[in-house]
Parts: sequence; C-alpha cells; structure tokens
Amino acid sequence: MRRPRPHISPATVIASIALLIVLGGTSAAAVELTLPRNSVGAPQLKNGAVTNLKLAGNAVTSSKVANGSLLRADFKAGQVPPGAPGPPGNEGARGPTGPTGTAGPSSVALWAVINPNGTAARQSGVLSVGHPGTGNYRVRFNKNITACAWLATIGSATTVTSFGLIETELASGSTDTVHVEVRDFLGNTADRGFHLAVIC
Repeated sequence: MRRPRPHISPATVIASIALLIVLGGTSAAAVELTLPRNSVGAPQLKNGAVTNLKLAGNAVTSSKVANGSLLRADFKAGQVPPGAPGPPGNEGARGPTGPTGTAGPSSVALWAVINPNGTAARQSGVLSVGHPGTGNYRVRFNKNITACAWLATIGSATTVTSFGLIETELASGSTDTVHVEVRDFLGNTADRGFHLAVIC
C-alpha cells in the first residue's frame, strides 16, 4: 500500500520564504552592529559619503585636524588676527631725475638804513633817497611796491638817536617810492635816522 505524499500549500511556501528573508535581514543587522573598531576606513567610504549633516556636533576637534592642513580661507572673516608687521624691505633703486622746473620770480630783499641827513648808511634794492624837508624822506626802490607792506622804526645807523614818531605811506603818484615822515614827541617834524623794510 502506497504512503500518501505530504501536500505543501502555496501559502506555506510564501510564509517560508518570508521567514528566510526576515532571518537574513536580522543577520545582516547583527553583522553591522558587531563590526570591529576602526574596521571602516577611507577605502570603505565612497567619495562624498560623509557630509556635514552626518557629523555629530563638535566631532572634529584639534586632535583630529592635521597641523598645517587648514588655510586662512577656511576660517570666518575676523577669526584669524593679523600677524605682526614684517621688517621693512630694502630701499628701492632711485628713479630717474625729473626735468628741471621753470625758474620762479626772483625775490630781492628791499630795505634801507637812513641817516638823519637823508643819506643811506646801507641798503638793498634802493635806487635813491631824497630829503626834501625837515623830517621828510623819500626812499625809492627798484620795483613796484604797491602790493607790499612798508615798516619803519626810528634808529640811527651808528649812534643813539632821539625817540619820536614815524609814519610811512606810498608817495603820491608813485609805485616804487615810500614817503617817510618823522616827528618828535611834541608833534613837530624832526630829522631822525630810521630803518625801513618793504615786505612783499
């Protein structure tokens, strides 16, 4: 008498396959959880696989960064203070000499020391000295002095002179002559030596 064959239904086959898949996944997970330390290195990682989002906070510390591997561009602006100034460089070669400039207007000092009698004791730029009356003098210079200042003080060239009052103005109708008038303390015209300077 024949023994009847066991009948395996399709549902049993599908359930068995599902069980194998589940057991296989669990085994793979178990393998992942039991990887030895330091067994995953650079060769096992794809380029670009580790991103900022996958790094834990403060995961990259100084001990994990190779000395000299960071550049100034890797830091936020203002994080790297400027270094101390370097030593001055060597003096450069002298450049070529520039062209000679045009000569400026000549400047001649205009001044005179006049004696009480109207003669010039010493002078610079004076053409003539006149003494038309007591206490009155006219000193003519060698240039137009209408835009200048005329300064005078009583004082003899060589000897002590009496004090008094002195006034200066441009001679009437002239562009180069200073009229000087000297008075004593009573207001009377008096011959006195004086120093005159024209400042332009």
